[in-house]
Amino acid sequence: MRIGQGGGVVQVGGDETVAARRIRERPTRVESNTVEAFEAATGDVPVSKAGTVQQSRQALVTSDDIGVAQGETNACGPLSLWLALGQFGRATQDWTQLDAELRPWSFGTSPGTLLDGARSRGLQAQMYNHGSFFDLERETQAGRGVLVMTDVGGYDRPNGDMLPGDRSDFESHWMRVTRAWEDSMGRRWVEYENPWGSREVLRYEQFELLWKDQRLGGVSTGYDCAYLLIDRAKAKPLPTTTADDVQAVMAVADGTQNLARGIDNLVTGKVFTGLGRLAAGATATVLGAVGSLFSVPGLALQQAGDRLLDVAEQGLSQGGLAAVGGAVAGGAGLVARGAGMIASAVGNALGFIGQAVGTMVQGALGALGALFQ
Repeated sequence: MRIGQGGGVVQVGGDETVAARRIRERPTRVESNTVEAFEAATGDVPVSKAGTVQQSRQALVTSDDIGVAQGETNACGPLSLWLALGQFGRATQDWTQLDAELRPWSFGTSPGTLLDGARSRGLQAQMYNHGSFFDLERETQAGRGVLVMTDVGGYDRPNGDMLPGDRSDFESHWMRVTRAWEDSMGRRWVEYENPWGSREVLRYEQFELLWKDQRLGGVSTGYDCAYLLIDRAKAKPLPTTTADDVQAVMAVADGTQNLARGIDNLVTGKVFTGLGRLAAGATATVLGAVGSLFSVPGLALQQAGDRLLDVAEQGLSQGGLAAVGGAVAGGAGLVARGAGMIASAVGNALGFIGQAVGTMVQGALGALGALFQ
């Protein structure tokens, strides 16, 4: 090292000066340190694509093909379950075989049928209602299988995209949610496997339009952000169901499907299994139908009561004659809501009894059949 007259360092080893070394060692921009790399590291959807999705309200297809598709069938339920079973190594048969087992005829798939399909393979399974983004986020992060019931009736699907349209038509559609997350900009996203054949990402606000307040002929069925959870048998027990308010409607759907499966069992020679399912299906269907005569109008009364209470709140805030009208509306709203809650409770209790009795009868006939085999 040579020292100059002013005491400054002018050369470091060989002919390289300090200035030259500083230039050589100056930090340079790393090309991989980009917005795209940051978003990939944080799990964000790329900003350019996110803007497109937000403006058009279309799903962002992240993979054109998940390897399977339901085709022109109503097999979204069994296919979604088959995808979830794959999480736990229980997808031991082709999905069409699972479909034939759970849905021998061309009907759709009830929640109870999917629960039965998961439980018969040694897994925990439970039904929930009134879910939220945070439920999806928590359960997918915990590694549980999540199947959601959506309504895609009246939605335009030119390329698999789901654009909100006229919801007067009801078309129940099961999908498997694989991930829900909030990105670095505070936007919420849901990734799901659509049995139409693609993996898609949708803003939660748009996803919720598919998920909430399922209606049949314009009348609320009670299903509101409904979902199924599936987990290993030895995992932490699943939370208690929150679907008590749709027991009557579920009893009708499950009972009808049990009748179809029972007839199929009889035709294929499984006599006791078929008789058990027929008895269970008939019991659940009849009591569920009677219960629905209470629960569905009861839910409508509760909703009407809530609207009247909103009117009452607005009137009371304005004062004068509007306050008087608000007080009257508030009283009527409370009465309607109370009557609706009572009617719904009675109806759903009947639905629960129908399913419980049917399950006991089916179990008894199944045990009897085992004695003769």
